[in-house]
Amino acid sequence: MARHASGKNNYALSGGVIAALVVAVLLFGVAIAFVSTRGDGDTEASGQAPACVAGDLALPVAATDQAVASSLIDAYSNVNPVVRDFCVKPTLVESIADAAVYIAPNTPVAHQELAAQNRTASTSEPSPVYAEKVGLAGAQAPASAAEVELGAVAFPVNDEPSASALVAATLAPNDQDAVNALTNQRVATLDDAQENAQYIATAESSVPDGLNFSPLDAAIVYTAIPLNQGDNVTEEQSRAGQDFVRVAAENFTEQPAEQPTISDIVWAAATPSGGEEITRNTETGATIADGGPTNTLFVLDTSEAMAPYLDAAAQGIAAAAESVAGAGHQVALWNYSSPLTPGVTQGYRRNVTFTPNAGEVVQSANRFMTGGQPQTREAVTAAVRETAETGLPSRVVVVTTGTADGGDDEAFAQAVTDAAGAGVTVSVVHVGEGQQDQALRRASTSAADAPSQGQVADAVKAASGIAP
Repeated sequence: MARHASGKNNYALSGGVIAALVVAVLLFGVAIAFVSTRGDGDTEASGQAPACVAGDLALPVAATDQAVASSLIDAYSNVNPVVRDFCVKPTLVESIADAAVYIAPNTPVAHQELAAQNRTASTSEPSPVYAEKVGLAGAQAPASAAEVELGAVAFPVNDEPSASALVAATLAPNDQDAVNALTNQRVATLDDAQENAQYIATAESSVPDGLNFSPLDAAIVYTAIPLNQGDNVTEEQSRAGQDFVRVAAENFTEQPAEQPTISDIVWAAATPSGGEEITRNTETGATIADGGPTNTLFVLDTSEAMAPYLDAAAQGIAAAAESVAGAGHQVALWNYSSPLTPGVTQGYRRNVTFTPNAGEVVQSANRFMTGGQPQTREAVTAAVRETAETGLPSRVVVVTTGTADGGDDEAFAQAVTDAAGAGVTVSVVHVGEGQQDQALRRASTSAADAPSQGQVADAVKAASGIAP
């Protein structure tokens, strides 16, 4: 008997089979999506704590401002972060040595503090994550914060180091006055500040109860710097730190705030240690250079920052020059700052070429005035190169307040070392409490720190191989 056509495809699947396949495909897709989202950085937006196969992972975060760090830590915790199957638990720590993330304004001082703790950033471009207005707090708000006298302000450097730096830099006529204010008018906390001055330097969110806030036309911009693993930080914590930075940067949706340019010496003076951590590897006071007296070129910083120490530096150079020449060697003198004469581009000046007559150096050293910024690297590179060209064993003694012409640290240190060769040594005397140039320190054979006027002359003599 012949078959009759039913109108249906004999190879068609039944409705039940099709439904089963659809469900299987959907379940497979969900599984793939779940697996693909559990990568290096995973967050739970539902607000429910996720199940973490690897358990909890502490994420240590250090910061220059604890209030800022606490705000960012709370925001990150609220997304229930998961990194590589770890539930990440961010916590605030005091030491950079223990941290996987460092929150601070992105300044050379911040990176010097990292270097002082042998820590390195895992990115060359830290992300901005927080910005806040700063200004003055007082019982009565001034008509204009910018018109307040610098001497009327207390700087709570433990609680508000960044705000202290910005306020001091804004109110002071120059960097040295800002550093002096941060040194002489510093207090530890906001509570201490209320007892010591008419006004307090502070961020807007930290104004003590009962005081009024008057903002400056600027803000502090904080960045989050993810750190590589170290002695106290595991690879997992370092990866979690990168996720913390990613989330914080994504949440920072404000327009870029205007942070004024602040010099390194002001940033350093506003730290709780007053720059101590940055300079901790340098000897304080008189450290006699190895080898005794030899032909010596004195290179003197005559920038504005040297003003309080210039007389003491000149006395030290004069005494050292007389001793070096008295031992049968030659002496020379350069000074440097940024160019102060229109059309001049070179920051250093050759005042006295090598001579056995110390009187020329003594006379010249006592004629200087100060001004401009310390273009230290340009002067040192040229001084070492020209001293090496004499072909005689020599020493270059650099008396400096810091460096304003920074750049590639490794390239600079290598250039100085290469120029010096075997015949020239470099001794550095860092004067005052500003930030030291660590690259210059590495290129030197001896270095001393003379933070006060009374230490400068002896430090210069010792750097010249002369016992004070």
